[in-house]
Amino acid sequence: MFELIYWIASAAGTYAAFVYFRDLGDITQVVLDVSRGNMLKAIRNEHKLIAVGLLGTSLAAVLHLAYDVGVGWLTVVLVAANIFMIGFPWVWLRVGLRNQQTSATYYSIEEARDYLRGDESVIVIENNGEARAHSDYHIKRPHLAGTPEGLGGENVILTYCCMTHLGHGYKPEINGEALDLEVIAQHGNNLIMKDRVTGEPIQQMYGTRDCDGRYGEGMQEWPTFRMPFKAFAKAYPNGKVFLNKIPAFSKNPLLFLFDHIVEIVFLWATVSHDRTHSLLCETMAHEDDRLPRKEYVWGFNVGKDSVAYTQDAIREQGGLINVSVGGRGVVVSYDPEFDSVGVYYNDTGAAVNSIDFWGESDRGKLARVETVKAASYWFVWVNYFPETDLNRLVPAMEAAA
Repeated sequence: MFELIYWIASAAGTYAAFVYFRDLGDITQVVLDVSRGNMLKAIRNEHKLIAVGLLGTSLAAVLHLAYDVGVGWLTVVLVAANIFMIGFPWVWLRVGLRNQQTSATYYSIEEARDYLRGDESVIVIENNGEARAHSDYHIKRPHLAGTPEGLGGENVILTYCCMTHLGHGYKPEINGEALDLEVIAQHGNNLIMKDRVTGEPIQQMYGTRDCDGRYGEGMQEWPTFRMPFKAFAKAYPNGKVFLNKIPAFSKNPLLFLFDHIVEIVFLWATVSHDRTHSLLCETMAHEDDRLPRKEYVWGFNVGKDSVAYTQDAIREQGGLINVSVGGRGVVVSYDPEFDSVGVYYNDTGAAVNSIDFWGESDRGKLARVETVKAASYWFVWVNYFPETDLNRLVPAMEAAA
């Protein structure tokens, strides 16, 4: 009887540990085939997988020691392997990618000059005159950054995925209920977060719980745009900059060493990912060769109508495009002074002939479109918005007299 229990416990523990490792090990997607369906199941059943993996493995080890059942060397191997398969994803996600949804530290522009080049692209969110900048380098490990006091009186955070080259602002709330988010996985080369309250996955591109679908009620998106750090300093001299400093060795030697290891892994993976058209993770559901895979696009949607623009296409039109998206007038512009693409709603009923970085136009001040995914990779954008129109020029609104 104990022999049978030993083998059942070993099999159950090993299977649960392997599934957890395969589906939530993150970098395991480089070498293992991970389906989106299996990953979502693993996210929803994460605690069960961990419990079965640890309890099954522990029971098998106890039975072997107490009753000498099973195979000695195999028990040792399975215990070591299962602890690794469960421990690696958990430590990688909770320690290596520990998010800063409510604990991010922002610094003055002067302090940030020692850490950022002037031409380095930063992702900007702004509210009521308060602006924050996030470089890809510093936001890549935590993936989530925000503070308890929020931004300009609003609960706004930045979410980030280096596989998508996307930083996007959200209010971490659905139907007025605050979300306790954690970084859990990526699939289709885009970040998946987990709502700890419900245990439900949330795709960064959509901001909705997976159970509610793409068009379900989701987090409120927040206008997010890119510009060089030196342009941010010029536009927002009192702005704050997110820096993710590694703890000093004297303060926390374990985190000092671990964070540097994670940095090395990210640099190995993300530099080549950004500079080549090859994919680290072949988990895409849709391919579209209208643009090279890693071309940066400014994609956005108004309702169920989605479009994407390249910066070159905008500049070829004189840096100003009037267009209709989802039945609303939209102005897509490039501002050479701040080297930034801006997308604004235009509900005036007439075309805009001039607009600046701040949205001040010859038709009045215009608000930024909140759904813009600034400079994300084309192959990821079109994977999640396969119906997207590219560089739309018509139907344009009637030109102003």
